[in-house]
Amino acid sequence: MHRLLFLVSLLLVSLTSFAQENRSSLINAKIKDGTIMLGGNLTGSYQKYDQKSSGKTGDLINVRFLTKSGYFFWPDIAIGLNAGLDYTSVNVDSTLYGTRTTDLLAGPFVRYYWNSGLFAELSLNAGVHTERGGVKSDIKSGALGIGYAYFLSEQIAIEPLLSFDYRQNQVTINNNTSKDSQYGPVLSIGIQAYLWAPTRVLPTK
Repeated sequence: MHRLLFLVSLLLVSLTSFAQENRSSLINAKIKDGTIMLGGNLTGSYQKYDQKSSGKTGDLINVRFLTKSGYFFWPDIAIGLNAGLDYTSVNVDSTLYGTRTTDLLAGPFVRYYWNSGLFAELSLNAGVHTERGGVKSDIKSGALGIGYAYFLSEQIAIEPLLSFDYRQNQVTINNNTSKDSQYGPVLSIGIQAYLWAPTRVLPTK
C-alpha cells in the first residue's frame, strides 16, 4: 500500500512538472524561441527618500501598474518593452508631504528562465513628469530581481517577483536643477500569457 501511494505521488509530481514545460519544444528549455509573452505586474512598495540637495530624508509610498510584452529570440531568454503608470507619495522628515505624482514610464527589459520556473529580470525605464509652474522632472529607474513562473495552464502563469529598485528624479525649476533618489526592495505579482511558437518539425533523413 505504501509503495502504491509512493508511485502515485511520484506520478503526480512528474505530470505536474511536465505540464509546466513547453511540450512543443525540441530542446530542454522552459520556454522556446519564437514565443511571445504578454501580461503585466502590479507593485506596491515602501522605500526611503533621500534628497541630496537639501539633506532631507523621509518615506516614500509607491504604487505601479506595469504592462509587459516580450519576444523569445533564444530559448529561455526574452527581450521586450514594459510601460506603466507610477503613483508616488513622499513624506519628508515625517512632517511635510510632497506633491503626489502620477508618471508614465517606459523602457526595455530582459529575462532569463531556468527549467525550474525561476527567472531573473533586469529592466530599465525612463519618463518625464511636468507640473504647473514650470516644474519638470526627468525620471530614470532600474530594477534587478528574481521571480517564479507558476503555470496555471500551458500558456498562463502567475509570477511573483522580488526585485531591488532604484529611481532618480532630476527636477528643474527656473533653470535650477536638483536630484533625489529612491531605492529599496519591491515585491510584485504578475500575470503573463505565453503564446508558443508553432511546433518545429525535424528534417527527415
